[in-house]
Amino acid sequence: MESLLAQDSSDVGILVRDDGSIDSTIDLLRAYAATHPNVKVVCGVHLGFIKSFFKLLELASPTADYLALCDQDDLWREDKVSRALECLRQYPPEIPTVYCSRLAVVDENLQPLKYSDIPRRGLSFRNALVENQVPGCTSLVNQAARRLLEQVPSACVSHDWWIYLIVSAFGTIVYDEEPRILYRRHVSNVFGISTGLIDTWRVKIRLFLKTGKSKLIVKQAEEFRRMYGSSLPDEHRKVIERFLQKRTRFRDRLRYAWSCDVYRQSTRDQYILKARIALDRL
Repeated sequence: MESLLAQDSSDVGILVRDDGSIDSTIDLLRAYAATHPNVKVVCGVHLGFIKSFFKLLELASPTADYLALCDQDDLWREDKVSRALECLRQYPPEIPTVYCSRLAVVDENLQPLKYSDIPRRGLSFRNALVENQVPGCTSLVNQAARRLLEQVPSACVSHDWWIYLIVSAFGTIVYDEEPRILYRRHVSNVFGISTGLIDTWRVKIRLFLKTGKSKLIVKQAEEFRRMYGSSLPDEHRKVIERFLQKRTRFRDRLRYAWSCDVYRQSTRDQYILKARIALDRL
């Protein structure tokens, strides 16, 4: 909260939703709201992080030019908002646009650990179908993008991945290689950036087993097609139709995996993607 209040950009409002906490969080938030007129606190029942963020998008001011997403435990550099606005204002407001940036990963005591990887293969719809590269905690969306996000999906892996999917299909993704937030990584993080080789592979295997069994990526793509398929440009429609085509035989899945036009950023993750497609674990 202190880092949000210290932003060098004027006219920043802060909307906080408490997701049914049972500790002293609400008291702390109300204390901020009592002393800072630009802070508004909404207390709600527990929805989980995905639905909670969509609820915030619903409650946010309809007159705000831009909306920034923020996690509860990260620290923003004082020019985080002004830097994002500088980048976003280069694009016409009628085009759905999202700004996101690289992460400076720190531990619980804000000691540096690493920087997140830069997406060297570029951000696109073909990448968004199978991998998220838009960290929600760094994101700012314009009103044109916000209007696209008013329909809440019944199935998505995460709110920020959904934003990447939507805006890559209909608008522009602006990626900033200069990190403007300290991304705090706790030992007990539910999601996050891994910091070592063994840790990375442990996370990859766990997600492989979890998302592969429940087909979360495919379900998200199917929900996206249901909601937006008729509005997609022809190029994107062909990509998602090929991706979602039912392949009951292993050799058909293997053929698609070998030549598929969806991609992940790293060579390692691309091989994992191909294996998951071939084994029908996506």
